[in-house]
Amino acid sequence: MRIVLNADDFGMSDDTLRGTIECFERGGLTSATIMPAMPATARAIEFARAHPQFSFGVHLTFTGDCNEHPVTDPRKLPALVTNHGLFQPANTVRRRAIFLRLPIDQIATEIEAQVNSVRDQGVKISHVDSHHHLHQYAPFRAALRRVLPKLGIARVRNVQNIFLRKPAKSSTYWFGLGRRRRLMRSFHTTEHFYMPTSSYENNWQCQLLRRLEQSGDTTLEIGVHPGYVDFWRSDERAGIQRFATEARALGHQLIGWKDV
Repeated sequence: MRIVLNADDFGMSDDTLRGTIECFERGGLTSATIMPAMPATARAIEFARAHPQFSFGVHLTFTGDCNEHPVTDPRKLPALVTNHGLFQPANTVRRRAIFLRLPIDQIATEIEAQVNSVRDQGVKISHVDSHHHLHQYAPFRAALRRVLPKLGIARVRNVQNIFLRKPAKSSTYWFGLGRRRRLMRSFHTTEHFYMPTSSYENNWQCQLLRRLEQSGDTTLEIGVHPGYVDFWRSDERAGIQRFATEARALGHQLIGWKDV
């Protein structure tokens, strides 16, 4: 199996920056997606420029947990931001996306701005994914179809289809198949996607490797969020390094997104 090991949130904070760089240096990652307009974005871009052997994409951001804000002037994105010019909470954006209450033109404007904010600083963009996986929803898919071809980007993260346990409250688990099919009709992507955060399982590495034994010649992305301060980020930081070591020993090929 060909496996992409990708870190999300690269540049979100000093903590995620340090955790991601450690994983690269210890062989636990092949790719990362840079989060625009965040406190450590500039240093993430600096690392990406200095390490072209890895793949780097853009972690498109349209939701706010604390200080996430657009690259575009917020006054041009009234449907996407709060009165303070910050992105809306994730649940609000998801709900509006499901009911098609987000303007595609505003999303497209911000996607182009975010990609260019990274690419214009000398990073070759291999692919895109999104914070809180918003690109699986119809308005975001439509905006990606409008913007990515003119930017020369064809690769987009797939919708998760590997779960180690049943996440009963996850809309991706229940509705992901249709979203996957629509996304795969428009973009180049991996055949499978797994993210350990969705399962919160101990020792996910062994469980996943057992699951892959009969998978044959296919492609898989594993997405993680390395860090130190939050327990779950620290667990993913250590876990992806263990997985990489074990996957190599079993003969799996670890590739970057640019090789998909």
